[in-house]
Amino acid sequence: MIDLASVIDRVSRASTSELVFQAFETAVADVGADYFGAVLLPRPDQRIEDVVLARKVPSEWRVLYSEKNFLHKDPAVRHCTRTVLPFDKEIAPYDPEREPQMREVVERARDFNLHKGIVVPIPSPRGIIGVVGVAGPYFENREFHKPLLHSLALHVFHRLHQVMVRRQKSAVHLTMREREVLSWVSDGKTAWEIGCILKLSTRTVEWHLSQAYQKLGAINRAQAIALFALSMAH
Repeated sequence: MIDLASVIDRVSRASTSELVFQAFETAVADVGADYFGAVLLPRPDQRIEDVVLARKVPSEWRVLYSEKNFLHKDPAVRHCTRTVLPFDKEIAPYDPEREPQMREVVERARDFNLHKGIVVPIPSPRGIIGVVGVAGPYFENREFHKPLLHSLALHVFHRLHQVMVRRQKSAVHLTMREREVLSWVSDGKTAWEIGCILKLSTRTVEWHLSQAYQKLGAINRAQAIALFALSMAH
């Protein structure tokens, strides 16, 4: 049994996302789980790479989940929009006959020993904003650990949020135009569409985006959107 107060204190004092990751990894291992993930609740146009904050899963599952776009077919992710309470991953409801894509996610998760898990919706004043999941092939005593993981997941998610926002605010000074362009990108607009809205050329929009990516330390559009979304939610 882990010392919840000690782990939360370690998470609260973590100054980087890597340290938060390490603290959470140690804690979930202590309750018999091997894998975990923390993601922002996705919009319909977003993929897993756009919203992931931290995760430790088998590399083959990481590739499969992305290639098959399982994020929008995962019963556990959908169920998080219907409850604020933590739940056992195996009870996330779906209709295996009418929802074969969701059945595929469940079956493939079982293939990778990721079906035994606890999922925690992350609430905010504007609704559910994220999901934290913990799983593992030998994670048998899940119901006993659910209250502990509920509290820990909330702290981990919000600490990741704080650290990433703080890093952005301390090191990044986006111009008004860069923020404006990123806001439209976050809404799913293309560079051409943004140009039409703002009366800019597509090349100018792309230049503003490249400047924002550099300032954010993002290597691609997905990371930039995630970091920008966190800063706006703060």
